[in-house]
This record gives sequence, structure tokens and C-alpha cells, in this order.
Amino acid sequence: MKKNKDSLPKESSDFFSCQSTSLLLEELNARSKEVIGFSSIDALTLKISKISQVEYIIIAKITNENRFKAISVCHQSNLIHDQDIEFEIDSFFTSGPPGTVLELDAPTIFSQTNIRTNKAKHGSALLISDNNRTPIGVVVGISRSKDAQKIANILKFFSFNISAELRHLISKEKLEKKNKKLLRTEEELKLKNQLLDNLNKNISKAKQVVDESSRLKSAFLANLSHEIRTPMNVIMGFTELLSAENMSSTQRRNYIDIIQQNGTRLLQIMDSLIDISRFQAKNIGKEQQAFSLNQMMQQLYNNFQAEIDASGKPISLNLMHTISDGEDIVILDKEATYKVLNHLLDNAVKFTASGIISFGYEIKDKQILFHVEDTGVGVPEGKEKEIFDLFRQGDLRLSRQFGGTGLGLAIAKRYVNAMNGQIWCKNNEEPARGTIFKFSLPLLSKKKIEIDSSAQKSTRPNIAQSSSMVSNQTLSQ
Repeated sequence: MKKNKDSLPKESSDFFSCQSTSLLLEELNARSKEVIGFSSIDALTLKISKISQVEYIIIAKITNENRFKAISVCHQSNLIHDQDIEFEIDSFFTSGPPGTVLELDAPTIFSQTNIRTNKAKHGSALLISDNNRTPIGVVVGISRSKDAQKIANILKFFSFNISAELRHLISKEKLEKKNKKLLRTEEELKLKNQLLDNLNKNISKAKQVVDESSRLKSAFLANLSHEIRTPMNVIMGFTELLSAENMSSTQRRNYIDIIQQNGTRLLQIMDSLIDISRFQAKNIGKEQQAFSLNQMMQQLYNNFQAEIDASGKPISLNLMHTISDGEDIVILDKEATYKVLNHLLDNAVKFTASGIISFGYEIKDKQILFHVEDTGVGVPEGKEKEIFDLFRQGDLRLSRQFGGTGLGLAIAKRYVNAMNGQIWCKNNEEPARGTIFKFSLPLLSKKKIEIDSSAQKSTRPNIAQSSSMVSNQTLSQ
């Protein structure tokens, strides 16, 4: 009886001796045009599916939990993508030597996945191992008819190719994990390098600040020593001259005035140092009270006019205010406000050899805006903010020429900040060189002013009697 060439032998011992096997081997080794463009694992799955004519071909890898995760699925010679399929085949790890094709029921796999069962009930599975005979995956064929031998032979034939693809895929995944780890490490190193760079920059800036602070403090101590020693030498020298017997009363009076002026200068330096100590200890209170701004401004005018007259400088001092008496009552820290204006005017007189010094205030937009303008040496370009720092002067070379410790403007700024105000300066753009200092303070409501003013009317202190202010009466004693 003539055998059908399309049929395969049922006995495994006759498999490689029949004509159908030769035709099958040719088909297995042929390169199909339909797989062009697919990944190698998908191309292999599609080829196995077309040759075996089964319902499903599944190639899966073993996970760390001894489950199988599909990496390529083909249904009736059509690749299925975007399928998250995982399943278990426990019998693989309990029966049969490596390379044994295991028969199983399709529902065992279908029940663990979202694959439609159709009528496919019979399955064959082959455990795939690497070169060390370590299991790395599985290939499963599921069909409607029970043709286990044919499927087993086809799966065994492609087992080497499947093993190579799985090993390549596993190596690729391991390499990708290492690359991701290396990328993370690289990013961490970049971040650490950036942090180190920032730290180095901060350290460099901090070193510059420390060096600058050290230089400024050294200059401050030198200026302070000069500022203290100069009036002390004057006081000691003229005190010794007072002991002379052949001295006229007029000359004696002049010597006493000089001693008093230098004593006042020493007191001002000590007051500045005490103010700085108070600021450093954060011991500044906001002792607000109602007082007359016009009276305060007039007191300042009298004091500095006397100082200008005593110095002999050709300076015209102008007081400007637009608020009439009675309407000038405000609630502020009186002592702090006075000291700010006193420091600004002291600077103006100190750095103005001749010309005009004008000061005053105006009230607008719920703020009091004070100004002190002079025709002195001005502030070097770009130093408008630095001069408000401790121990700073616009130009350190000027400290020997005009004197001063570099504390006045720093104290003024701190008093203004303590009263929730702002202070700034700019050079005069007029032909006459000079500087304009301004500072603003918040103005409390008129109703509150009237309440506090009436409550303190009987006990309101006289500005001229304040121990922290230098009056004309004091200068003449």
C-alpha cells in the first residue's frame, strides 16, 4: 500500500527515515518572506506556528517566582502584541528529564490568562535550558486535535534556536539593567559633582566674605583707634595747657570749648558702639510715642547749625517741611528716628566742604518720607548699597581725610529696618556733586495718633531734654 507523502510516521523511530520528514526539514530551514520586519523571536514564533499549524504558539521566559512570562505569542499564524500573559506549569519542575516534551491540557494555561479558549484543548510544552542546562524558558504549542508527536518533534527541532533567542534576550535585559544602573550612578555622580561645585563656590564666596570682613574689621579698628586717639590727645593736650598761669580768660574759654567738642565726639563714638552692640544682641524695642516732627527737625537744625558755625565751613543748612505745626504729630520710635536723621546729617556735614545741605520730610500715601541732600564728595559708583554695611565707607581712603568709623549709615539702616521702613541713597544728578539720602517710615492712622496723643499730652517729654540728643545748651556749657 502506497504511503501518503504528506503524512508523518506515528512512531518516533521512523521519523527521520520517511519522505515527509525530509520535506518538513526543508520547510523548517526555509526563510519566509513574511517574517521580514519582525524581531527575531517573533519571526521564530511565526515560523513555528505556520509549520506546526497549531492554534497557539507561546514562547515564554522564567521569572524569579518560577512563573512563565510570555515574550512572543502567535495565534493561527498571526502575532499577538501587547499581551501581558503569565502562567505556571508546576509539573515541569517535578517530572521528566530536561528536553522532555510535556503534554498538558490547554485550560490549565487559559485559566491563568486572558486568551480566548476557542476549541483548543491539547497542549505540548518543552522546557528550554541554557548551555549549563539551567531552565530559562518554555515553548508551548496548543492545538484542537491531539497530534502530540508532530508538535513535540517541531518544538524539539527549534529548541536550540529558541534557547539562543532567550539567552540573547536575557543577556540584553541584564545589559539594559546594568546600563540603567550605570546611568543612575552617572546621574548621581553628576549631581554630587554639581553639589561639590556649588559647595566649592559657596566656600570660595564665604572665604571672600571672611577675607573682606577681616579686612573691613581691620580697617575699622584702625579708624576707631584713630577716631578715639585724636580727640583724647586733644583733650589731654588742652587740659595740660589749662594749667598755665599766664592765660587770658578768652583763651581759657576757647580751650574749654575745644575740650568739650572733642569730649562730645568721643561720646558720639561710644554711642555708636553701644548701638551696634544692641543690634548684635537684638535688643532693640519699638518704643512708639506721639511727638512733633517739626520740633525734632528744628532741634536737629539748631544742633548742626551750631556745629557748622563752630567748624567755619561755608555751608548753608536748609530745613524744609510742608506740614504746619499741630498737623505734624506722629507716632514713631522717637529716639530711633532722631538717631537716623542725626547720622545722615552728621555724614552730610562731615563730607561736605562747602555748599548746601538741605533736609526735611513730607507725608504722602500713608508714609513719612525724609530726605537729607548735600553737595559733598558723593558716593562712588556701585557703592550705593555697600555703604550701609557695617564698617563700610564709600572709599576707605576718605576715612583718614574726613574721619569716621563707618558705623553711622549701618546704624541708621538698622534703625529704619526695625521701624519697618526703607532707606536708600543716590548721587545728585545736578552739576553740583553730592548725595541724596532718603528713608521712609509707615504712618499710623490719624485716629490712633489722636488717641495716643491725648493720652500722653500731660506727660509728653521735651525733645530738647532728651539725654540721647546733643543740644545747643549742652554745646555752650
